[in-house]
Amino acid sequence: MRLFTIPNNFRLREFSRNVKLFYIYGLSLNAGMALFTLLYNLYLLRLSFREDLIGQIASMGPLATGLLALPIGMLSDRIGRKIFLVGASVLLAVSQIGLCFSTATASFFAFSFIGGIAMACIWVNHVPFLSDNTVRIRRAEALALWTAMQIVVRMFCTLIGGMLPGVMGYFLNTSTEMPEPFRYSLLIGAACSLLSVLPLIRMPHRVEALTGDKMESRNRVVELGIQWRTYFGFTVSSGARGFAVGLTFPFFNVFFQEELYLGPMVIGVIYFLSEFLSLPSIIIVPKLMRRFGAPLTMFPLRSIWGGAIGIMGTVISLPISIVMFLISRVSEVIDNPIEQIFSTELLPRYFWARIQGFRVCGFQILAFAGSILGGFLIVEYGYYAAFVLACLSRIASGIFVAVYFGSQSAPPRSI
Repeated sequence: MRLFTIPNNFRLREFSRNVKLFYIYGLSLNAGMALFTLLYNLYLLRLSFREDLIGQIASMGPLATGLLALPIGMLSDRIGRKIFLVGASVLLAVSQIGLCFSTATASFFAFSFIGGIAMACIWVNHVPFLSDNTVRIRRAEALALWTAMQIVVRMFCTLIGGMLPGVMGYFLNTSTEMPEPFRYSLLIGAACSLLSVLPLIRMPHRVEALTGDKMESRNRVVELGIQWRTYFGFTVSSGARGFAVGLTFPFFNVFFQEELYLGPMVIGVIYFLSEFLSLPSIIIVPKLMRRFGAPLTMFPLRSIWGGAIGIMGTVISLPISIVMFLISRVSEVIDNPIEQIFSTELLPRYFWARIQGFRVCGFQILAFAGSILGGFLIVEYGYYAAFVLACLSRIASGIFVAVYFGSQSAPPRSI
């Protein structure tokens, strides 16, 4: 499949101007995040940080996101999404610049926390924003295209990012075993995050009023108490999924370097391959949801992710680890947009940002706990302890989704 045919598959030209501007915004923002995901923990290793401290620094972001997801969701439903999207760009750039120049442990924690606030702003609002600006039958395509765009950006940024420290080291006349080449590479990512605010300037600030039909649908949901059952279900399922991610995601690049002795360029190629293989799979997301429904699709995907991570942690072998990492990445790329789309199908528009708030809160609070626990387990017992626990948590999440949501009757349709 050619990369440039993806917009045609999703009929990009038919989307509104706001959606197109949002995709441009996402290109720059995701480029900044991708460079930090690949390089920042490797930068911390060159500052002589151990995995337990790396896990603690990484945990501050999910903690901030989890604490602020709910209030941001409630405010977003009242004052609109744009202000939070702008805030995400600015706060993320401030966080990334601060993390590059921090020297004290407390400042690492503080700037990581600020980055978590930025993540809350984008993760709570991107699904409601796209849903607000697309008709119901196109929502799955809009969210799938957002995910596809993220994959393409990460794919190229991880490939280029793996080479950046070497390029910076050449110009600085220093070794890539020193932190400076990584610091200047990371600053490029911070610049990308800041530039993402430009498309938002051309986007109108508008809060859609609640019409009579929408108010009637909202009142019916409140009367039946459907929203609380839905909030609970997504908080639990996303929490178990977030715990598994916290145990593993901050440590993948460290695992490849410390356990398999790979350099940043090779790690970048592995991340590139994971995104490249994930890209075709995103096109089948709307078809899977229509054919099997979200709960029965998420269960096997989460079981596959868990099994792959469990094998990766227990069999320390370069070929096996790479294959399992690629499998886990493909299943994650399909699973994530399905959960996001499913959350907009269960409740009317009035509740969209709030359900994202509960979903993100559950995910990030448990990811915070997983990051701290993961760093401790890796230092004390090795990677297998953290990865096997992540395997069990992810499979449990899939079972819960299938049982809890698979047995529920459909609530009123979203408007």
